[in-house]
Amino acid sequence: MCKSNDTVGSPYQQRGVALLALLTLLSLFGLYLFVGQLSATQFQLAREEKSAAALAEARQALVDEAVTRVSINDAGYLRLPDLGVNVGAPAEGYASGTFAEDGKDLSVIGKFPWKTLDTGPLRDSTGQCLWYVVSGRFKKDTDLLKTDVFNWDTLGQIDVINANGAFLAVNLAALLVSPGPALDGQSRALADAAYTECGGNYDARNYLDAFNGTNALAGQVNYYTDSTNNRVASDSNNKQFVMVVNYPHYNDRFTFLSVGQIFDPLIRRRDFRDAIGNLLDDATFRAHLQTIVVAGNKGTDNLLCTSATGADNREFCKNWKEMLFLAQLPSPSRITIDGGLSSDVCNRVLIFAGRRTAGQSRSTSTDKANRANYLEGVNATSFNVPTASASDFAGASVFNWRTPATDLVRCLP
Repeated sequence: MCKSNDTVGSPYQQRGVALLALLTLLSLFGLYLFVGQLSATQFQLAREEKSAAALAEARQALVDEAVTRVSINDAGYLRLPDLGVNVGAPAEGYASGTFAEDGKDLSVIGKFPWKTLDTGPLRDSTGQCLWYVVSGRFKKDTDLLKTDVFNWDTLGQIDVINANGAFLAVNLAALLVSPGPALDGQSRALADAAYTECGGNYDARNYLDAFNGTNALAGQVNYYTDSTNNRVASDSNNKQFVMVVNYPHYNDRFTFLSVGQIFDPLIRRRDFRDAIGNLLDDATFRAHLQTIVVAGNKGTDNLLCTSATGADNREFCKNWKEMLFLAQLPSPSRITIDGGLSSDVCNRVLIFAGRRTAGQSRSTSTDKANRANYLEGVNATSFNVPTASASDFAGASVFNWRTPATDLVRCLP
């Protein structure tokens, strides 16, 4: 009987087994690389999620503290950052008070004031405490340094761009920043032994990117140059901050705080509704409005907030005056309030314009002079200065946060 060449242990079978083993090893190695890459990706995602969670918590703490202050006239302003000093001595975690370079409408960078806001130190995935940029118009500051007019149309002074200079967000009230690991020449050496929790120092350039101006994207770095610790804006113009992914000289991650995220909860307060009503129904204020010369684009050029009764009314009037419209009716008439005719015959009409709608813009002085950016329906059609083109006006008597764009109207006999 002839023997086959393919018996067990033959060179052919040995080569086949070796090839199968090699293929198995290659498959296992490929699986190892895949699992390793998957693990690295999962690890990176976990790190990003940790930073994002800390940033979100910091943002919520800022909003909660801002919109729950006792006085409605003090609500909405954001705490100054932690600048490394408390009551004149080195300390960390405290929101700054007024300081030497502070100025009206000047934005400021520092660390997140975790002790003032009682959150504990909030850190990103690399263990760095969070940083924080606040728009100058939104700073909680001394009365002399508060912005002149503060309401739901106030614009923040922070923009965010990508590597190409395209805008990702504009007119933000604040930024919460995860600084990530040090890049380039950044030094995070301990500046004072008092900084026992977050450590490091308070020079924004050592945390926010890019350290070298020659590496700036779209000509922008994420700090204010030419000031102590690169922390204070030189003017009230908007500043652009760069957020990119996987770029050698930038690893800052941001969470945005928009103006709407402050005023959305603020206007739900009952005392916000009441503050509007108190002003519109103040007898002394109404008497003033019945006698002044109606002038200007809104008819309120001669309106004096000092005529309102009480400091709270006067302060509210100062901040919200640009929502007020005043017109003389062409003849004494009744207007529509809450769907029915007013009980009094009106010689003049007073309107508190509602919140801006999607089709309205109130960014520039030209925008603010255009009644169509404030009034809707018959109010926009009839309003004119000094005398309305018609007596057809309609609106609500009480502010409702669920329909914030609705005009409020008052009859002035």
